[in-house]
Amino acid sequence: MDKNDYYENMLAILLEANFGHIEEAALWYADAEKVAHEVARNLKSSLEVGASVVSAFSPRERWASNIEKAVAFSLGQKVVGLPNNLKMAKTSLEYGFDALNGRKTNAFARAIAGDAQAVVVDIWMCRAAGLPTDNPNKTQYLEIAQAVKKLAQKFGLTPRTCQALIWILVRGSGQ
Repeated sequence: MDKNDYYENMLAILLEANFGHIEEAALWYADAEKVAHEVARNLKSSLEVGASVVSAFSPRERWASNIEKAVAFSLGQKVVGLPNNLKMAKTSLEYGFDALNGRKTNAFARAIAGDAQAVVVDIWMCRAAGLPTDNPNKTQYLEIAQAVKKLAQKFGLTPRTCQALIWILVRGSGQ
């Protein structure tokens, strides 16, 4: 598959967006940032740490569960889940973004913390791009992220909002 295919596949998806989708996408990361601020306040730490903890609990979790686990962790409560997620959350307390070695979790933390240029490529973005796998290699990840940035520019959106819009259109809202 060619990187131009990623662009064209996601362009076709974006052309289905309505104003409600665009509004939802514009608010998605702002709402996620509020969660990160809550986590940071509970931990008496920075937004970077709060966003990193939220992102650490994201692999293989629905968003509602992700929030519950991050907030519970920040309150010192026992959190049950994937061992690596808990390990990343604990490491995030000291290292923030640098605790997240995965491209997806690192970009997610940065997007949550307000980095408008961050693009998260997860299973749904792979599907949107037409990638025949849910686990992109580094080149595929970077090519999909670049296609999102190019589409964001075309539609006058930030890359993170464009990514959120594509995600909403492919995955659905409120997930």
